[in-house]
Amino acid sequence: KFRHDLDAMRTLVQEGLGYAKTLQGSNETPRRLDLDALVRSTVNDYADTGSPVTLVGEAGVPVTTRPHALRRILTNLVDNALKYGGQAEVRLRLEPEHLCIDVCDSGPGIPEEQLLAVLQPFYRVEGSRNRETGGSGLGLAIAHQLALSLAGELRLHNRPEGGLCARLKLPPPTPQATP
Repeated sequence: KFRHDLDAMRTLVQEGLGYAKTLQGSNETPRRLDLDALVRSTVNDYADTGSPVTLVGEAGVPVTTRPHALRRILTNLVDNALKYGGQAEVRLRLEPEHLCIDVCDSGPGIPEEQLLAVLQPFYRVEGSRNRETGGSGLGLAIAHQLALSLAGELRLHNRPEGGLCARLKLPPPTPQATP
């Protein structure tokens, strides 16, 4: 029990430090990259470990972003979907006004009145996210702060067929300047 408590405390401290770093901004330099490749690579990493994660769609254009921050958002959202929904479907698409990445699950969802609150640090939905699950209430808060740092937004909504959808909207790609 003592070891379990120490492990839980270590995780909480590490996640707290991670959250504090997101509030300070990032010194990661934005770079142009293949968004489809980054998302596909992240999904494949989960699939390689036997996790039920699938990818639907593609952006089809390169983007300028901070890849480590974007990967952290994706992994936090997929980890939550797996933990509370048993599976994750990542949907990627380019819309006229933004890039959209949805991470959907088939879990219990979150009560409507708590959808905004769970984006705040240390907030946990007790019915589905209790201490035994090991959550600290920082994963979505970190993803939310990182999304803001990428000039994007993270919103959650319950799906009509059941489960939760975390929608990350990022600015649309800008044409690359020619020298």
